[in-house]
Amino acid sequence: KLSSEVHPALAFFALWGAVGWLTMVEGGQGSLVGLAPVNRELYKDSHAIAYKCSKIAHKGDSLDRYLLGRQFMVVMVVFTVNMSGGPLEGAEIWGFPSVVL
Repeated sequence: KLSSEVHPALAFFALWGAVGWLTMVEGGQGSLVGLAPVNRELYKDSHAIAYKCSKIAHKGDSLDRYLLGRQFMVVMVVFTVNMSGGPLEGAEIWGFPSVVL
């Protein structure tokens, strides 16, 4: 496990970096899927970057391919979170008694 074999600071930053990355991946997926049925011309001028991204993502089967690839990314990121934040055997948390934990 990453959490037991490296310095705790590295495991901490790997854990929170992966959680941050996961939020970006999930947020992007929600945005792309949510914008698919919306007419892009409605937000062409007010949200130019979203317009450009959705124009590329919604061309052909790009959205389906993105969603499939995103699944592999999520598996990798969740695996990283699990390896970085896995509990250590015999670890004490702030001196709490075992009954509380």
